[in-house]
Amino acid sequence: MSRANPLDKLLASLKELGIHTVQDRNAGCEAGFPVAVPLADGRTVVLDLPSPGVLANLDPEGVGVAILDPLGYVRRTWGIAKRIRHFQTSKSVLDTKIGSFIESSYQTGQGSLYLDGYRYFTAALAAGDAQDIFVLVVNAKEEKHARREAGRSERMANALKRLGHALTMNQQVGPMCNAAAHEIASAAELAAVLIWANHSEEEDLRLAACIGINRQGQAVLTNLSHETGATCAAELVAASRNPFHQANVQDHVLTANLEAKCCYLRPSGLAVHPLVISDKLLGVIEFVGREGDSHFEDNAELFETIAEHLALAMNSALLFENFERWATHDALTGIANHRSIQEFLHQRVLEARRGKQEIGVVMMDVDHFRSFNEEEGHDAGDEVLKLVAEAVKSCLRPYDLAGRYGGEEFTLIMPGCSLANTLATSERIRRKVEALPLATRAGRQRHVTLSLGCAVYPHTASEPANLIKAADMALFDAKRGGRNRVTSFHGEFLGQGPAPQPQLDTVHDWIAPDDRDAAHAFLDKYEDEVTRLASSLCLSPSQIEILRALILVAPTYLRVVETGDDATIQSMEGAEEFRLLLPSLHCLHERFDGKGRSTLDGQKLPLLGRVLAVLLALADDEGREIVDDPRKFDPEIVGMMLELRHAA
Repeated sequence: MSRANPLDKLLASLKELGIHTVQDRNAGCEAGFPVAVPLADGRTVVLDLPSPGVLANLDPEGVGVAILDPLGYVRRTWGIAKRIRHFQTSKSVLDTKIGSFIESSYQTGQGSLYLDGYRYFTAALAAGDAQDIFVLVVNAKEEKHARREAGRSERMANALKRLGHALTMNQQVGPMCNAAAHEIASAAELAAVLIWANHSEEEDLRLAACIGINRQGQAVLTNLSHETGATCAAELVAASRNPFHQANVQDHVLTANLEAKCCYLRPSGLAVHPLVISDKLLGVIEFVGREGDSHFEDNAELFETIAEHLALAMNSALLFENFERWATHDALTGIANHRSIQEFLHQRVLEARRGKQEIGVVMMDVDHFRSFNEEEGHDAGDEVLKLVAEAVKSCLRPYDLAGRYGGEEFTLIMPGCSLANTLATSERIRRKVEALPLATRAGRQRHVTLSLGCAVYPHTASEPANLIKAADMALFDAKRGGRNRVTSFHGEFLGQGPAPQPQLDTVHDWIAPDDRDAAHAFLDKYEDEVTRLASSLCLSPSQIEILRALILVAPTYLRVVETGDDATIQSMEGAEEFRLLLPSLHCLHERFDGKGRSTLDGQKLPLLGRVLAVLLALADDEGREIVDDPRKFDPEIVGMMLELRHAA
């Protein structure tokens, strides 16, 4: 009897211990965990062990094994493989998420795959004439964390890159916020993004841009008040200036009826951040995640970084807009300044020429503003200008322009406006300003009125400068006609008409009736000298009229001052007709050498005042005072007068 094969003896002994080979499965033995054992003679024995060999010594919570038959059905599982759903069903693993990976392993014999926090390793095992697949499963928590961090970093870098491009391409708040909202929503795959901006700390925050919110939501969230109680998450953030996070918008009272119902896509989490620079609230940004977005909570740091970058960009945009506004708008009233008026009018005239349309131009002036300013103070005067500007703006169309031409004078430019419409709008403004409630610091009620002059392109003038001049001449007619009225320029203004002259006809009313004949005789005496002096000094028609009025009223003014009649002096200085005369009348108490009341000297003294002082001195004892005290008078004016007299 031949000796038994040692291998057969070994296998027989193992069977007695319950260990079979893979071939024994055909005999009805339960499938185990195959282990290939190479022999010295080159053969290989595949044992079917009841446990996964040396792997059984490892932590079953961190490692697992699954044995698959040639059709992909599970033969045995161990460790964490028992709780992985791919290996728990009665169907083939080839029909699960890892099916394609397993199928390729049948062909190549081995492979590796990461999915949902697990790393899968495969190896082919011969099982008789067929081939099984050995699947080693490793709990890849660290790899999952590393992948999440890498994905988060990639998302952050991509989002910040796209955001940076959007922010640098726009210098104004509105376009910048709109571009930023679209880039953020796209890069972070969000359901919605909303951005509110604050142009003034005195105003509510306004919705500057949004994406993913329906019209109903936009209407509700248009304005945020950071002073009253919070009615939404964004108002809470604006008031507290602290971020707000919510895992599910359905679970919070401030978001359940807004974000949960106003997003086009089904929302999940919410993150709201204040946009703050140097303790100044510039706005609020809100991020709304999509339902099922597993990365939303991981993006918390990204949202915070985006808020910081957006706040810096918004601050720069606000500064740019403010500088741009200061260059084109009046700082006090907030309406257009002189430069903007000219540019706007030139542009509209060019458009009107092409379209053959009309343009209404209105010049307006606050009546008796100088006296009001002096009586009530400059603060009250500034308040009047603000009230007038607001009243004017409220009467205009969106595409009309209201501007402060200078001082208390305003300009309106109304494209496509006929003379009738221009007059109607002007009258509406006049009535509105007349009805303005104005209380002084003392509690007294005062009234403000306007005088308005109108001109219309192309009927009045075809050039912008002439339009302004024609409207200004109409304004002067309104002033001369009694103020608080609207007038229009009649006919065509060609630019050659005389400039409006100051109306000083009422000056003679201040002269005592007994002195009027003498005053007019005194003026007639120096009329020729005034005419020749005006030519030598190149005086304008307005300056000539003012000088004549000064010669007429100066003796009366000096007598009132010498007698100390303070009531009359105060009345004179408050009268509108004395507004142009007072600087020169005050000059009569000054000296050219600077030793007068105010120490003003030389060319700092008003020209007409220096001329008046010489004329009065020449009328008194043939100029004896000029001889006795020559430093009191302007030597150039004195020499010019003597030369004119000698020539005559």
